[in-house]
Amino acid sequence: MKKINSLLHLALALVFFTACQKEKPVPEATPAQPMPKPSAQAVAEWQHQKFSMFIHFGLFSLPGGVWKNERVTKGYSEQIRAHGKITKEEFHALAKTFNPEKWNPDSVASLAKQAGMKSIVITSKHHDGFAMFHTKFSDFNIVDATPYKHDVIKELAEACRKQGLKFGVYFSLIDWDFPGAMPISEHNSDSIPPKHHQLNLNQVEELVTQYGPLSEIWFDMGKPTLQQSQELAAMVRKHQPDCLLSGRLWNDQGDFAVMGDNASPDFRMGTLWQTPASMFDETWGYRSWQVRGDAKEKAKEKLTSLIKVVSAGGNYLLNIGPMGDGGIVPFEREVLLTMGSWFKQNGEAVYGTTASLLPEQTWGVLTSKPGKEYLFPLNGPVDGKLVLKGLQSKVTKAYRLSDKSKSLPVGQEHGEWKIDAGSLKSKALADVIALEYEGDLQYTPSKTLAAAADGSYALTSDDAVSYHSYSGHDYNSTKATRIKLEWFISQAPDGQYTLALQRLPTGQEATVKITVNGEATEAVLKGFAAQDSAAHITTPLLHFTLTTKAITQVEVTLADQSNPHKDLGLDGLVLRMKKD
Repeated sequence: MKKINSLLHLALALVFFTACQKEKPVPEATPAQPMPKPSAQAVAEWQHQKFSMFIHFGLFSLPGGVWKNERVTKGYSEQIRAHGKITKEEFHALAKTFNPEKWNPDSVASLAKQAGMKSIVITSKHHDGFAMFHTKFSDFNIVDATPYKHDVIKELAEACRKQGLKFGVYFSLIDWDFPGAMPISEHNSDSIPPKHHQLNLNQVEELVTQYGPLSEIWFDMGKPTLQQSQELAAMVRKHQPDCLLSGRLWNDQGDFAVMGDNASPDFRMGTLWQTPASMFDETWGYRSWQVRGDAKEKAKEKLTSLIKVVSAGGNYLLNIGPMGDGGIVPFEREVLLTMGSWFKQNGEAVYGTTASLLPEQTWGVLTSKPGKEYLFPLNGPVDGKLVLKGLQSKVTKAYRLSDKSKSLPVGQEHGEWKIDAGSLKSKALADVIALEYEGDLQYTPSKTLAAAADGSYALTSDDAVSYHSYSGHDYNSTKATRIKLEWFISQAPDGQYTLALQRLPTGQEATVKITVNGEATEAVLKGFAAQDSAAHITTPLLHFTLTTKAITQVEVTLADQSNPHKDLGLDGLVLRMKKD
């Protein structure tokens, strides 16, 4: 049995960080002086957004996936300059007719709010180099190059503030228009020449100094060096220390991990993360000939994806692609408003929640708040008879959020709670069942460790629950990196214990931080080396006392402070907890 905030929980976590590769550092980001991070409040506010609007809008919206009367079927439509083999001169000529008079920033912000979204992120500049803001570093922008003359970023930022929404911008690290940049390529993961990097620094500085507070900057593509990624991060930190940076800043310099397009992790995440989602996998920018189908079915599809992301602890960024005249595609508006209607009844199961500590359930997923668990039976069963594994707290009430006045039958059999939700063939986009329980959450972990013959507990990577980040040096090197291991040990006898390292990967220097029941201690390991497996404890880290025959909480972090995303190879790790 596990009890939060008590001595009934044992979690042993190990996180490895590696030092940055040796390059000439910028003043704001030296290895000895790690890059400052956003405040805890800013991180919490970003993490609790849960559902946000992405907007792919730019000069690419005008052709709408068609060039010279031919559908451009290859690639995303926002990359039509590349896939349509459009020359620079031809693409510049489009700007002379780009006049999106139906674009209404107040209406867009209102739509996001009605949909249940908490922030908006819009393309300030995509790969084609056309800026949707008034930059003084290029004439190829919506104010100087088009008859429209409006700074789209400025006006949308103001509209978001009026609606109480957070605001962020997308910024491409590649630029197909700038003479000093690499030419168009198929993979878009190109290096950033010095002149192009300076342009990026200049335009990012404009964005962080002229458009008010930004919740995030969504960098994308390119293959910057570590120093270039650090310099961009430092530029943002200098002016807006609480603006979060996407993992696609690369070189593990972002504040949150970004999944692949329309992808969700099939592994546990141990860091801030986000899934970027488009209405259709085929494109993000407007495509005039896209087959759209039924709006309610699309709303159900996207809501199901959102629920899976949020239940796993992530944020969901859902895209719309305005038309060339600036109008919102009616289909996309209907999808968002349909989702918004669901949120009016069920939003409490998303906003302010965390991933549940209960084990995985066969019928669906859960979110959690103190005193409540929210059940999403995405996989049935059709008769609505749900078995909830792992919950040991006493359930006091069960009900659908869509009808709080009607209690659902709930009872306990063989140590498992069973809820009769009735038919799950409802017309709702997604059923949500709330369970209220007494006191602190008590639950049984899905896996616990048994003591060895000598009474000690071996904590190995094979027996651990793994937590991951998803980052990398560039778009082509992204992968899930294991950054934390977790174990559960129950029924350890009272007494004095030693927690020690037996095997550890080779390293130069690391800070070991250990927390037992909320009390932390730190030690520095210098020049530590891999140990051969041994029956005896080799490197004592901490002595502590257990005063209850249950599970206590222990957290161990091994870090060099520079790269929280790097996987140092946790295979072969062995720690041992032994009674003195």
